[in-house]
Amino acid sequence: MSIESNQQIFPITGVGLGPGDAELITVKGLKALQQADVVYYPATSKNEGKLTSYSLKILENYHLKAHLKPMLFPMKSKRRIEYYDFAYKAIRTDALKGLKVAVVSEGDLLFYSTFGYLLPLAKADSIECELIPGIPAFIHSASIGQIPLVEEQEDITVIARPDSFSQVERAIEEHSTVVVMKMSILKDDWVLFLKNCNRPFFYIEKAGTSEQFTTSNASELENREIPYFSLVIFTSKSV
Repeated sequence: MSIESNQQIFPITGVGLGPGDAELITVKGLKALQQADVVYYPATSKNEGKLTSYSLKILENYHLKAHLKPMLFPMKSKRRIEYYDFAYKAIRTDALKGLKVAVVSEGDLLFYSTFGYLLPLAKADSIECELIPGIPAFIHSASIGQIPLVEEQEDITVIARPDSFSQVERAIEEHSTVVVMKMSILKDDWVLFLKNCNRPFFYIEKAGTSEQFTTSNASELENREIPYFSLVIFTSKSV
């Protein structure tokens, strides 16, 4: 795409929105959104083509003047890379028009985030990016549960979309603290696994929202559907 010599190109600003509570965005992140001309946010398509977006629910609290544009990313698709390319081309087009473009993601930008796929595309085009970090969901969740994640010589591992309960069990055996995110991929038997686990745990879903639910009692998860935005922290400490 051609660029006029007198056209000022602003850096693409990535903003981590934090885990869900609209007040947990950084001051710098909120200022960047307030100064933006257009804000891109990740969204997924549900039944009948209706878009849903966790990020949009957060953005709506800020009453921004910017034009809000969705980036459609299906939860499961072999063509996912094509969707990233399509979203990036739209972002690049607006940036090359001289617009102040912000791209948001829930949690932190570089921690299991859609922005991690967009950043290399911008770098390949030599388009400058400014990144403003956000609070990851597991950090916020530990604060809600008042659980020190690691101390002294302890270690921690984070698993997203675990392959099996065996993978989780091995991690628990090998590490002081284990965080399992996007745990809903293992839809069945979480209750049984947690009941048989010999480590204290803290389960949380939709942290920081009005739908937040927490428990350290496996029985309270019986007949409860585990949503996408859920995680569990296995710790060596009492909870």
